[in-house]
Amino acid sequence: MKILYVVSTLKRCGPTNQLFGIIRHLDRSRFEPTVLTLSPEPAESRRDDFAAAGITVRSLALGRVAGAVFAARRLARVIAELRPGLLHSQGFRGDLLCAQSRGVLPHVATVRNYPYKDYVMTYGRVRGHWMARRHLGCLQQVAAAVFVSQAIRDMAGFSTTNTRVVHNGVDTELYAPAAAERRRQLRHNLGLPPDREIFISTGHLDPRKDPAVAIDGVLAGRRDALLLLLGSGTLRNELESRYRDRAGQVRFAGRVANVHEYLQASDWFVSASLAEGLPNAVLEALACGLPCFLSDIAEHREIVAGTPLAPLLFRAGDREALGGAVAAYGKAAREELGDAARRLVEREFSQKTMSERYQALYAELAGR
Repeated sequence: MKILYVVSTLKRCGPTNQLFGIIRHLDRSRFEPTVLTLSPEPAESRRDDFAAAGITVRSLALGRVAGAVFAARRLARVIAELRPGLLHSQGFRGDLLCAQSRGVLPHVATVRNYPYKDYVMTYGRVRGHWMARRHLGCLQQVAAAVFVSQAIRDMAGFSTTNTRVVHNGVDTELYAPAAAERRRQLRHNLGLPPDREIFISTGHLDPRKDPAVAIDGVLAGRRDALLLLLGSGTLRNELESRYRDRAGQVRFAGRVANVHEYLQASDWFVSASLAEGLPNAVLEALACGLPCFLSDIAEHREIVAGTPLAPLLFRAGDREALGGAVAAYGKAAREELGDAARRLVEREFSQKTMSERYQALYAELAGR
């Protein structure tokens, strides 16, 4: 069966990484993928990675304004040319565009956030609410709306039977624990202290991630540790200024291409996020064998519930709670908790498992 995947771009980010994992692990004797992007690629694109994996990528190369006028007609032309058996989209633009073709082909839409929370935080109350209403409205029309977590599906409050949950997956070959010698070499290569305990947080430095709570909590709980923050965002300059006198304890590394190496060189992971989908950053850290201190939001609880990692949850927005959790767990607990982290990912959150679940859904929809 031919499958047409429709996305805005292949920008190097979590959703694109998840899409790559789904397609990379497809059974090519059963499924023939083509990716259609709506806009020109940004500077940081994974298009070459898709091409190297033998995945056909096409583009409408339309800006947002032109896309609103011409995208539906051009998508129809691509569908007529390729004759796919199924559409699979992700994101606001891709989902709405494919939903306009309802009834023509089965349509799978992957929902990676809760629109009313994420869009309002990102775009403001008025625009965010408008986008959320449109997005959730179109998902009522698709053959299968696939939520990346049960928490998001529950928040969306869908009463329709077209919803599924398929958890995100991580590349367990790239993101894997490093042996002791490899870890020492990584610390040397990355300019990290060889003997200090290192905490790490990865992702956007914006209000939704609440990075100041992560910083203050780690500093309160482990004064002799180093906290690495990977990524950039609207709060970066403010945070760098605020913690300038703590440069020996807090290091802002910015956006890096080798996130896995920084994870492998670290001891603990921390996320103080106020909202997530099913966070790739957490799954990547767990896959590298890092115990994770996580804010007690539903999306985080869903990952670690019923595991030895659950006690590392702390109340969202509470610096003192995070500091207490950090202080309660020392180096002695790290190895056992790290082993539990890796086992959890191998069992529930690998990209291969994720792709297999989507393939089962494709086959089900094709058989209707």
